[in-house]
Amino acid sequence: MESTTSIPETTKKTERMGLFKRLIDNPVILKELRGRMRGGQAFTLLTIYLGLIAMFIVFIYSLIAPTYSFRWDPSLRQEAGKAIFGTVVLLELLLVSFIAPGLTAGAITSEREHQTYEILRATLLSARSLVLGKLGSAFAYLFLLILTAVPLQSLAFLLGGVGLGELIVSGLMLVVTAVFFCTLGIFFSSLLKRTLTATVSSYAAILFSFLALVFVFFLIAYTEAISYNDPSKFTEYILILMIWVLVCTNPLMAAIMTEVILVEDQNLFYTTNQLFGSSGPAFLPSPWIIYVLFYASLTVILILLSIYLVKRPDR
Repeated sequence: MESTTSIPETTKKTERMGLFKRLIDNPVILKELRGRMRGGQAFTLLTIYLGLIAMFIVFIYSLIAPTYSFRWDPSLRQEAGKAIFGTVVLLELLLVSFIAPGLTAGAITSEREHQTYEILRATLLSARSLVLGKLGSAFAYLFLLILTAVPLQSLAFLLGGVGLGELIVSGLMLVVTAVFFCTLGIFFSSLLKRTLTATVSSYAAILFSFLALVFVFFLIAYTEAISYNDPSKFTEYILILMIWVLVCTNPLMAAIMTEVILVEDQNLFYTTNQLFGSSGPAFLPSPWIIYVLFYASLTVILILLSIYLVKRPDR
């Protein structure tokens, strides 16, 4: 009886090990990682990345620490901890957003430019292995960047004001952001034929997403004007929902509003306060939930499109 129950467990374990082995044995991942980590560029970028974050932490701490009540006031130390943690997370979001496409925008186009793409397609390597290999090697390096910043984030725990939930949510948002922007670069690299064009298109898409903040602030101001004049509560309700969707799909605003809701409502999952107006919905999910679901779904779609584009014989 014992041997009968142990066979399925052994089979599942073997399947998991087989999946992990296939992932590690992907020749594209091994080639890309070896090429990236052998040179000094990867370590230079890592040093600059951590140096920028450390500089901002020192700057914030130097503004708060000299105050007389910093040593004796726990609430002030907690505010300093939240400020340091929030600064690190926002900087990571910005840096990851602009580093990720640069790692993958030339993944496929560079093979075409070096006239090695047809050789790759003639091998037994499938289009899925090629796309996932390029994506996996870029994300592995980005994950290293995110992981090395964790000790800097942990400085906030020495001062207080930051919980485990905030650390988990911020890490999840960073990972999803890194994977999505890597996938965005892969998609344009599969769609276009030149590395420069794919890189410019990737950064243009990112810039457009950040410029959407201007539209958000315009909608907020317009909603406040409507609320003041009170012509139509239905119009205000629709505008508030539009604002919330734009906020939840923007990396910076989603992170900021998640922290605001956590501070005001002491809740990581939803808010019951009416935001941006007097007639808005009384229940809204926390921005990080919509953000993770939206970009995870969009990542899957872009990966499938990239594989399809690589498979096409006319590409």
